[in-house]
Amino acid sequence: MDTFAPSHYAVSATKSGTAVTDAEVPKCQKYNDFIDNYCFQPVAIETAGAYGKSAVPFLRCLAKQLGDLSRDHRERDEQIQVFQRKWL
Repeated sequence: MDTFAPSHYAVSATKSGTAVTDAEVPKCQKYNDFIDNYCFQPVAIETAGAYGKSAVPFLRCLAKQLGDLSRDHRERDEQIQVFQRKWL
């Protein structure tokens, strides 16, 4: 999400991460019909680097699963570190 878009100025200026938190709610509402049949995780990340509340646990889980698929624990640990350095 573009933190610096005019439509987000008022929200972004008051508190860091407010815009992404506000963005997760409409995503849940938009995809509500799919929640019973699919695993849904709203992920919102601002261009300035703030993460929505559900983004961090999701990205950690994703890094772990990608590493587990490789069956190489060193690669898994490295992938988790890359995610943490860049995104967490």
